[in-house]
Amino acid sequence: MVSWSGWRFFRAACLLVALGAVVDADEAAVEFESQREQLAVLQPMIGSWKGVGLQKRGGNARWAATTEWAWSFADGQAAIVFTTEPGRYFSRGRLVPGAAPETFRLTLEQAGAKQSATFVGQWDGSGLDLSNERAEPGQPARLLVKNVADNKRLVITVQTRTPSGGYQQIAVLGYTREGVVFAVRQRPLHECVVTGGEGNQRVMYQGQEYWVCCKGCLNMFEDNPEKVIAAHEARIAKREQAARKQVDAE
Repeated sequence: MVSWSGWRFFRAACLLVALGAVVDADEAAVEFESQREQLAVLQPMIGSWKGVGLQKRGGNARWAATTEWAWSFADGQAAIVFTTEPGRYFSRGRLVPGAAPETFRLTLEQAGAKQSATFVGQWDGSGLDLSNERAEPGQPARLLVKNVADNKRLVITVQTRTPSGGYQQIAVLGYTREGVVFAVRQRPLHECVVTGGEGNQRVMYQGQEYWVCCKGCLNMFEDNPEKVIAAHEARIAKREQAARKQVDAE
């Protein structure tokens, strides 16, 4: 038979475990939101794109190309993933926030390479500048990724390292967004309930209408709509509070 003191100890231990789980969940939510906010600068890259690739060294080859960018929330980590066809230089990539603000880490599956490559770099105000210091000769060592023409076009410049340690352009992939462009709006017409970007697909939950911007956001919403909606409402409240403070300051 368990004594009263033993029972109290057991209850206290269970309470500590429960509190620890709540703290861990709260910390994970804060970390997730931080990742999402840092990746939000790349929101204009989300979508399906169609264009051409142009060889810039050793020939004048030209080929049709497509790429698709979407959010991913696997294992509770926010990321932006993309695929490219054909995968002449790389076939897919995964972008996550770096250790410092406005820095990013890209894991890239390269054509002809036995293993994935890691690129690190930063957002320079107009695009991504990512490099791989361990790139093998002839393999991509630097990628410049940016939106142009009011976010209607996406341009990826591929560079390799020269023997002198500099970079040489080997290809340019130029894409035009498929479908209607909304990215030029200051605020989305239909805000994505997951990321705050421009939603293009309507979803319903308990009779209420919401929007998502890509397959990754759709999957996350379907997995846990109540959690997603709560975070969405918290972001709206935070934004409205900031707007009220700005009005009061004026």
